[in-house]
Amino acid sequence: MKVEWSPRAVTTASRFLDDGEGMRVVVAALDALATDPYPAQSFPWGQMQRLRVGKYRIMYIVEGDLVTIDRIDRVSGS
Repeated sequence: MKVEWSPRAVTTASRFLDDGEGMRVVVAALDALATDPYPAQSFPWGQMQRLRVGKYRIMYIVEGDLVTIDRIDRVSGS
């Protein structure tokens, strides 16, 4: 399975580059989606999947053999 980032995901993630450790954890979780696009911590959110990784929320779409990361946001209160 292939994982790719949408332009929107790149833009939203770039806001958090000052959190190097947090982004390393996020990238590791995204890499893991290539082998398991539906980890136990994820759940459907409309036509997307939603995954919480530390203080970040990842929204992504699974279509066939492609996982497209749509956006990455920091969870409120984090």
